Amino acid sequence: MKLMLTSLLALVWFAGSGLADVVTLKNGDRVTGSLVTIKGGTLQLKSDIMGNVSIPMAKVVSYSVAKPVALITKGKEPVQGRLEVMPSGDWQVKANGQTQTIKAATVDTVMPADAYQSLVVATPKPWQAWKGIASLGDTIQHGNQETNTLATTVNMVHERPVAPIFKSHLRTNFAFTTFLSHADQTDNTVTSRTLSTNLRQDYLFSPHDFVFGMAQLDHISTQGLYLRQTYGGGFGRGVIQNAHTIFMLTGGLTFQHQKFFTGAWGQNASGLIGEKVGEQLGKRARLDNSLNFYPDFSHAGEYRFDTTTVFSVKINNRLAFNTSFIDLFLSNPPAGNHRNNITFSTGIGYTF
Repeated sequence: MKLMLTSLLALVWFAGSGLADVVTLKNGDRVTGSLVTIKGGTLQLKSDIMGNVSIPMAKVVSYSVAKPVALITKGKEPVQGRLEVMPSGDWQVKANGQTQTIKAATVDTVMPADAYQSLVVATPKPWQAWKGIASLGDTIQHGNQETNTLATTVNMVHERPVAPIFKSHLRTNFAFTTFLSHADQTDNTVTSRTLSTNLRQDYLFSPHDFVFGMAQLDHISTQGLYLRQTYGGGFGRGVIQNAHTIFMLTGGLTFQHQKFFTGAWGQNASGLIGEKVGEQLGKRARLDNSLNFYPDFSHAGEYRFDTTTVFSVKINNRLAFNTSFIDLFLSNPPAGNHRNNITFSTGIGYTF
């Protein structure tokens, strides 16, 4: 009975090992696990015993992969199949009964074929892959004056997951901001409303460069603006894009139609110059700023701009404390209205 049990355990172990990737090092050690990726001369392996393991390929003498992989080569279509490393360090790929050798120097990334399909080939549905943050802030004041203020902002982006190889694709940016304020004092009541929504569709034709089309609607009662419609497009470039810093520039042309509470209306052609900067300040804090400047081509000397600065501190992986400063500026509002619409708010943000 003991012999049968021992044999059965050995059989299960060998069967499991047969389904795992096997790495043999130059010192004779063997490591088993599942491939995560091979990039920059380093093999990332997930082992049931040791967890995530990083192994320099220079220390590997042989490596066989249990499941099909995708080799992403420089300037060529990816190659998919069964993979083994040769004594020379080059890769041997078997697919559909054929074997080919690929020079290691031409390979940018090696990853499981199913992971490659989900990251690069598959396209997320319109309701999938949205990422962003929604914030809510509220202020209530009671005294000689009773004031209630509600601030909400939503910023989100729809884009395919980050992939090890770039392919031209679409990216959707959506922003929605509201500031609602109501104040009562004796016989006087003051209500102000600011609503702004922006939809921008980007087409990325390189990792850093894109063209875009945009549409924006604004309602700003403190400027006497009932509705402004802005449509346009242009070119953008991500100058810096990494885990800590984002710096993006945009430029283009827009057409605007605006109507005021007085009944006056107008339309004009404007330029668009924009920037977006984000900086991670340590593990929990982050500072973001965006600025869009619209010089009026139809009326010399007139312009408008909007700028937003947000400082956030993470509470946990989902929640953050946000403080924001927003200025919506119009150089030529109707008489009796302010040119600046400035809002300072604090609230709680939810990341999704």
